[in-house]
Amino acid sequence: MPEINAALALTSDKIKAFTINELELNIAVGTADTEPYWVECVYEVPMPLSLAPDKSLLTAKSLVGIISVEAQKEKRVKIYSRNDVYPSVYTIKATLFVYDKDGAIAERKEYTKELECGETNAQILQNP
Repeated sequence: MPEINAALALTSDKIKAFTINELELNIAVGTADTEPYWVECVYEVPMPLSLAPDKSLLTAKSLVGIISVEAQKEKRVKIYSRNDVYPSVYTIKATLFVYDKDGAIAERKEYTKELECGETNAQILQNP
């Protein structure tokens, strides 16, 4: 079983409700093994977030690349929201698929990151 180190980071852990938002999810992957591995990542976001700026895209796959002891790879993915995002806590999921030199899946790891959406700076309309 390969020894894979991965870390997820968001540019911001909070977004504003009822506004258009854009942030980045950064995943850094490395290994302590002497053998190199090929890594792919599948990203999943809940509705009303999207992985595309102009349409609803809830799942996407990206190639991270070949990782070895000397080389740690990073991949950035943008996450978008429209003005229909409500105050809540959204869970972003990243699943790493690690392939060995024979092309077989050596390991599958799941990571999650919480994104808080709040009504900061929102104005409350009142009747006079």
